[in-house]
Amino acid sequence: MKAPKVLAASLTSVAALCLAGGLAFALEPADPATRPMPEKAQDTSITKQVASIIIYEDQEEAVAMATEFDAVHDQLALQAVAERAQLARDHNRDDGAAAEDSPAENAAAAETAPEVAEEEAVDVEPVDVEHPLETISPEEVTEPDAMAAATINVNGDVMGYVPSYETASAPSSGAGLWMGSDSTTDGSWGYFIGHNPGSFTCVMTLKNGDPVTVCDSDGNARTYYVVDEFIVPDDTYWEDIQSHVTDYGESIILQTCCGDNAHYRVVIAN
Repeated sequence: MKAPKVLAASLTSVAALCLAGGLAFALEPADPATRPMPEKAQDTSITKQVASIIIYEDQEEAVAMATEFDAVHDQLALQAVAERAQLARDHNRDDGAAAEDSPAENAAAAETAPEVAEEEAVDVEPVDVEHPLETISPEEVTEPDAMAAATINVNGDVMGYVPSYETASAPSSGAGLWMGSDSTTDGSWGYFIGHNPGSFTCVMTLKNGDPVTVCDSDGNARTYYVVDEFIVPDDTYWEDIQSHVTDYGESIILQTCCGDNAHYRVVIAN
């Protein structure tokens, strides 16, 4: 009978221990992280983030904090939108001011541009590209001091000349081609005569180095320079001086009276 009593006592002890353990487990506070989230809190994204890092002992406090976070978030978002809108308005206002200034500057430039263009404008005669020389006037191709054909310039005195081959007297005005050729390009000589006093008075003052220009009957001009001069009696024959005056190649000979009715002055230029 003693053994059954011991067994009953053991069973009673085990039951007491189990009951004590169950009460202790029941009295131990539950882990807040394992509690289910309220439906209202589960609808808020910020609440989910907060719940994932903070352990709340009071579900009502968690909901209130989540609601406050949402309100702050909305306020910041509205403030950011307002600031961006203000920046956009400021930018548009600056662009408008610049656009208003630009027409004024362009107008001022447009007013001064014609004046500059008028000052710099140069009249240019159109040129025919197919026949360019035909568009150039004779004044443009003729030098200011250009001589006419059949003229002679004796150290600044310009006069015409006419054929006077082996005549007994010079022309009443101007000069006469007495012998030779007036060509300035044939490599030969030409003998000119004129009166003194008269058109050939200028021959009396010529000295070595002075210029004499002839523009022949073909319009070809050449300048000769005095290389020799001498005086002969008025009864001298051509044969007496021919070798003296015709040995200079392209050259001219000028002859005039000395004014004493007894002598001639002869000048050679080449």
